[in-house]
Order: sequence, then C-alpha cells, then structure tokens
Amino acid sequence: MSGKTNYFLHWAAFTVNILTLATGIAMAWASPSLIKLESLDPDVNPLGRPITTAEKSLIASLPTFTSVPGTIIAGYVSQKLGRKKTLILFSLPFLFCYIGIALAKSVTVFYITRFFLGLSCGCTLAVLPSYVAEISEDSNRGFLGCIMGIMGAIGYFIVYAIGPVVSIQMFAYLQLFPIILFYVMFVPFIPESPYYFLAKKLDKEAEACLKKIRTTSKVHEELAYLEEVINENKEKKSDWREIYSTKAARKGLTITCGLLMFQQLLGFMAVLNYMQSIFEAAKTSINSNTASLILGGVQIISNIFSTLLVDRLGRKVLLLASNVGCTISLAALGAFFFCLENNYNTDSIFWLPILSLIVFFVSFNFGFGTLPLTVCGELFSSNIKAMAASLSTCVCLLLAFLVTLGFPYLSDAVGRPYTFWIFGITSVLSILFVVFIVPETKGKSFKEIQHVLEGRR
Repeated sequence: MSGKTNYFLHWAAFTVNILTLATGIAMAWASPSLIKLESLDPDVNPLGRPITTAEKSLIASLPTFTSVPGTIIAGYVSQKLGRKKTLILFSLPFLFCYIGIALAKSVTVFYITRFFLGLSCGCTLAVLPSYVAEISEDSNRGFLGCIMGIMGAIGYFIVYAIGPVVSIQMFAYLQLFPIILFYVMFVPFIPESPYYFLAKKLDKEAEACLKKIRTTSKVHEELAYLEEVINENKEKKSDWREIYSTKAARKGLTITCGLLMFQQLLGFMAVLNYMQSIFEAAKTSINSNTASLILGGVQIISNIFSTLLVDRLGRKVLLLASNVGCTISLAALGAFFFCLENNYNTDSIFWLPILSLIVFFVSFNFGFGTLPLTVCGELFSSNIKAMAASLSTCVCLLLAFLVTLGFPYLSDAVGRPYTFWIFGITSVLSILFVVFIVPETKGKSFKEIQHVLEGRR
C-alpha cells in the first residue's frame, strides 16, 4: 500500500456522494416547507389552504416509507447492472420529482413526488456505501465512508439556509442543480466497482479500474487478493437465502440492522423534519430559521471531525461517545419542554433547546449518523453485500418512516418531554449493543472482518 495520497480515489468518493447531498436535501426539505404549506397566504402556500396534521405527517414521512422498496429493488438491480449503473438509473426520479414539486398545486402531487423521491433516496442509502467501500483501500475505507455523512449534512444545511427564504417553487428548481452536477462529474469519469467486475468475470475491466483508482504499482497483487476473496464465495448463490446461510452473514446482519435500528430510534429524522416546528414550540427568543441554520452548520463541522477521527479512534469509540452525548442532550431537551409545559419560567434557560440540539447533532454525527452505513459496507462478503445492505437499510428506513410519521402524534399523546426522554432511553440501550455486539473493523481487510464475524479470531 502506497503512502501517497490517492487524489482520484478521494475525488471518486466525493462525486458519487453528490447523490447523498441530494438525498439530504430531500430528507430535510420538510422542515422549512411544511411551515409554508401551513400558511394561509396564497403567495406562500401553492395549495391555497393550510395542510392538515395528517397531510403534514404524510408529506414529511413518505420518502422514508418508499425508500424501503427502493432499497430492495436497488439491491437486486445492483447485482445485475453494477453499482454505478444502478445509482445513475435511480437518480432520474430526482429530476422529474423536483419539476413536479415546482408545478404542484394540489397535495396529491406532493404525495406522488415525495413517493418517488423516496425510491431514489433508498437506492442511494443502500448501494452507495457498498460502492465506496469496494473502491476504497483498507487504510482509508472509514474516512471515505464518512464522506457520506458530510455530504448529507451539507444537504441539510442547504435546506436550512435557502429553504426558508425562497418559495417552494424556486427551491424545487434549485434542487435540480446537484443532480445535474452528478451527471457531469461522476457519470463520465468514475469507474464501476472492481468487485463487481471480478464477480462478473470481467478481469480486464477490473484491472483497468484498479489502475485508475490506485496510486500503488501493486495493482496485480491487489487484483489477485480480490480474486481470492471473490473465489471464496463463487460457489455460493447470490440470493436472499445466502444472507442467513453462514454465521458471519447472520452476525453481520444482526450488527448492521441493530445499528441502523438504534440510529432511527434516537429520533434524528423526527428532529430533522420538524426542527423549525420544535423551535417555534419552544417559544424562545431565538429565531427558528436562525437556529436551524446554526444546527445545519454544526452538522457539517461535526461530520468533518468524525471523518478525520474514524480511522484513528475506531468505530466503537466513536459510537460510544455518540451514545453518551445523545443521551445527555435528549434528557436536557426533554427537561426544557417539561418546564415549559408545566408553566415554569424558562426565560433564564432560553438557550437550552439550541444548546441541547447542538450537542445532539454533534454527538449523533460523530457516531450514529455515519458509522452504521460505513460498517454496513464492511461486514458482508461480495456475493451478498448488495442484498444485505438493502435489507439493513430497509429496516432503517422503515423505522425512519414510523418515527417521522409518529412524532407529531406521540408528542400530542404524551407530550414533547416524554417523547424526547423515550429517545434518550433508546440511546442508553444502544450503549449495551455497541459494547457487547459490535466488533471493531478499523484497519481490517474484508477477509479479516469475515474471520472476526465467524469467530476465528
């Protein structure tokens, strides 16, 4: 392995993650847009009437729901067409959906466009981590995997910065730009995964790919190693039954599904989609748009630090630090709303909601925001990687849908304090999962990770 920085590989990981930026925008879009759709002003609200609570919940949560079939379909298609072609194919709905949103005059159009946006988001979340993991080197796989978190956070920041100050129609047209950028920067220049080429017995294409994404002269040695890894699984079928066929596969699925389950039960998607509503409910002197913008910037910075630390400190340390910070911040946020709802004077702690959410986002992004998908790209053998990633992501997105859909109803039923405290209790439980179940994968090759999962060492 050469110590020389591999600029093209880093560029490849960055350009493919433009789709993650687009996914972040789609997922956070509801935060400023729902406020406009609740407005009585026809110049602000293209529907001409305020949306109901049910319509609000459905518009916010639909992409997470339809991401579920998106992950399953994308997992199957990526096995047949390859990672790159699948990402290109599933990026097309972004274009048509944003044009649809720009022209929407009825709530049904918002339902339809958000439905298909979810399919594209599901593909990105299922296929992209595997693609990045497969083109990476052992020494930088964690770093490159965490670029996904940075680009997602930039997407959130764009929503918080631009969404509140432009119309829904103008914002929809602006959202076309990242997709066009993806077609210009990624499609013509970045190769397919070498793992996919070797799995399809396209040895010459795999060699050409490695020569393009490696600075080392030992391409033939790596090619032989990858062929060995592929050949270990060549007699195994690439179907859904194989996910449960070995101890390593079953344990890998338990770990990834568990991490992604806890990721969503911490309440991130609820906070992301209803952030401005949360700040307005807090009745502090801090403007909700300003607070959302600050938190968007915090997410970018915290994701950058996480990316720099993941291959130094390891996955487990960052996940545990993430748990502790999320637990404390959610407890504090629940305490503020408890005081507010019980008519205690909160003037002296007006700063607590934004401080709590800053700590929450920093903590979340240091660990649970990015690492579950990074780990998901590391744990599975090549013949089941795409399908296992799709199934794990499917669990994640189904829970994201339920959390996003249920947050307004849960808040109304038990109150915001207990809602945030429930998320905090989940964070405590996830500490036990990380300590006793999750292995450390820092610096390990795919083969070494498989041996760890099998219990060989």
